[in-house]
Amino acid sequence: MKYFLIFNPIARQRRCKKKWKKILSLLRKKKVTFEYRITQKPADAVDFSFQAVNDGWETIVAVGGDGTICEVITGLFMAGKSYLRPKLGVLHVGTSPDFNRYHQIPTKIEEAIEVLLGGKTKLIDIGKIVYLDKNEGVSLDKLDTHPEKRVFYFASNVNIGLGPRIASRANGRYRKFLGDFLGTLSATLISLINFKEMNLFIKIDERSFKFSKLINLTIGKDPFLASGMRVFSQIKPDDGRLYILSIEKTSVMSLLFNIPRIYWGNFLKYKGAQLIYGKRVEIEYNPDYPEIEFDGDVRGYLPAKVEVLPKALEIIVP
Repeated sequence: MKYFLIFNPIARQRRCKKKWKKILSLLRKKKVTFEYRITQKPADAVDFSFQAVNDGWETIVAVGGDGTICEVITGLFMAGKSYLRPKLGVLHVGTSPDFNRYHQIPTKIEEAIEVLLGGKTKLIDIGKIVYLDKNEGVSLDKLDTHPEKRVFYFASNVNIGLGPRIASRANGRYRKFLGDFLGTLSATLISLINFKEMNLFIKIDERSFKFSKLINLTIGKDPFLASGMRVFSQIKPDDGRLYILSIEKTSVMSLLFNIPRIYWGNFLKYKGAQLIYGKRVEIEYNPDYPEIEFDGDVRGYLPAKVEVLPKALEIIVP
């Protein structure tokens, strides 16, 4: 078996290079046949993954965090040729291993390499999102024909509202100086205090919803949100569904009081939370909070369409 590795050197605030050297050393020691590319800028992993599919690689390995995994997956799907789509392996060297937690892939390098070389696989659902690359302020019906339309694929979740603000702060200086857990928690508290509720119109399959005091909307396949935060849902990796979690504001104090429940997994006890399941979600534009974050990075703007692709990707697991 031959492996094509895509390494993101800025994962974990650029503190992952020692792990990368260890990965190379272990693979060479085990006489594994592999090649690799190192990303230099955003979306390089998409291009490298796309090219690797066309070059005939059977296994592509994302070496980075959830954002790197997202970009590698996008390259796999942009290349088309589903019958030739390579298997995905993951060697996590990023910050918050949400993808690994969900699929029980170890984060210790030695153990992760053993899983990779073991070659056991399973099919999982993947999310597809269509959005705008620039904040154009257009309605949903203009999305499909807009010149700034972008298509990405994700494995974890999409956030609108508070989520992009948290990600921007956490990915900036907060995690760098405070670490994963405290950095994300601090970014959450500061973002929440300064956040004003939003109006949002969405459609889930054939049902329409209007939120007037929305704090955050999460659409996902992965119940792990970030840095230990999680949603206690009935979602499964291959059930052909998305979960849609809406959080509406009752009071700032109530939200602050319920933050521990995000880590315990029982946030649904907060009376402003609602969990729905569906296969397709359409989100209208909001001028106050138009940003979209998915798989840990803020990448674009509303309006957006999200759908699930059932059992579309083969990943290597324990």
